[in-house]
Amino acid sequence: MRNAVEYALFAALLAFLVWVPMPFGSASDASQPALILPPLLICCAAALLRAARKEPLVMTRSGRIWTAGGVLFMLVIALQLLPLPAGLLALISPHSAAIWTRATHAAALAGVATGTNHPITIDPQHTALHFYRALAYFATFLSSMLLTRDTARRIALAAVLACAGVFEAFYAVHEAILGRYAIWGWKNTLIFGRPSGTFVNPNHFAHYAAIVLPMALYISAYAWHTAAPVGATFGRRIVKLVERRFLPFAFGLLAALGCAAAVLMSESRGALLALIGGFAIVGAMASDKKNAALRAILIAVGLSAAIVATLLVLRRPGTVTRFETSESSQVVTRRDSMVAGFKIWQMFPLFGSGAGTYPDVVLSTRATTGDTLANHAHNDYAEILATTGAAGFVVSFVALLGGFAVLARNAFGAAGEPMSWRRRAFKAAALTSIAIAMIHALVDFNFFIPANPITLAAIAGAAVVARES
Repeated sequence: MRNAVEYALFAALLAFLVWVPMPFGSASDASQPALILPPLLICCAAALLRAARKEPLVMTRSGRIWTAGGVLFMLVIALQLLPLPAGLLALISPHSAAIWTRATHAAALAGVATGTNHPITIDPQHTALHFYRALAYFATFLSSMLLTRDTARRIALAAVLACAGVFEAFYAVHEAILGRYAIWGWKNTLIFGRPSGTFVNPNHFAHYAAIVLPMALYISAYAWHTAAPVGATFGRRIVKLVERRFLPFAFGLLAALGCAAAVLMSESRGALLALIGGFAIVGAMASDKKNAALRAILIAVGLSAAIVATLLVLRRPGTVTRFETSESSQVVTRRDSMVAGFKIWQMFPLFGSGAGTYPDVVLSTRATTGDTLANHAHNDYAEILATTGAAGFVVSFVALLGGFAVLARNAFGAAGEPMSWRRRAFKAAALTSIAIAMIHALVDFNFFIPANPITLAAIAGAAVVARES
């Protein structure tokens, strides 16, 4: 009975991961309840099931680091929402205290009575929403860590994500062929002429396809490795692959090509660079120190040559031109949004202006020079620094890098727990997805498009499972 419940919870997690990118990347207001509640319920149920079995929760070191970082990051946002006495607020966030003082004075002039205690955040409603969003990300990570406990489930997770990536690619191709670029009937007039799947922004669509691509390759690698015994000749392995593992191998390969095509069709330069950089970094980590740099260069050059050749062969109108040139207005807007993020941090150095308050404060920085006012800094690190301050940035960034380094050492180093090739291969694929996301975060704001961090959280949680069932 307990096994049946666990399988049902795992199936619910997979269904949630399929649903997440569908309602505009879960960024629409109507999708928020369905975004936040399912991972919390799945996580609580999985934890209660584990407690009922009296099985201790054993984490890898990288899992402990990321869990601790997630808890501390949630505490920072919770602290931003806590009403504080005026004196204490002025001590830890003088700029917030000044804003709330002016707001209280304006309310008094209007005859509206207000309290004397105020939170650090300048917009409690937006910060509360981002608190629950971040809680959903964290719950997805924990759920995946609790439920994805063996090779079969890791394969199932990778296959479901690959299927979602293929669907996104086909949906994007369908809309591009029709020339309407619609999402469930909604006409995309914000960014027209570039496929975006079920996402509004083509760059966020490309990010989703890029982090799913390593999962598709993992399926093909698993099929190749298990087709014949270790030590079999290349020719014998090919024969056995055709006889025993052709369908999963072909599925993984075609899904990976579909994800790569989605990135190319989206014309996202940041996603392409992140894709190349992610594979190059993980390839270097998988090598010995002597050959690490050479392998990274070879991977980067090989992927770049393949992308250039594909672009020249396809010759899709506008695509080559977009990769050859750079619109100065977009570069200026992105630069200004990042500069604004650092200026916001200077105003709210310790605990930030409040999660989700970037658009509320950006105008006061006077860092924007164009006609378009960015709702996000086109740099996740700059926006997290601005809105959660040094406290939120340190606990999240240190945990991210620390967990990544430990997971890489665990996957590729000689030391550490003994594990099968299958687990190492999944860890390598997960590291590639995480590296792609970390690089793309330098030039975009995918952390604030819920479908992308939730998908990455599920991949990361499956990669830090301590042991197989």
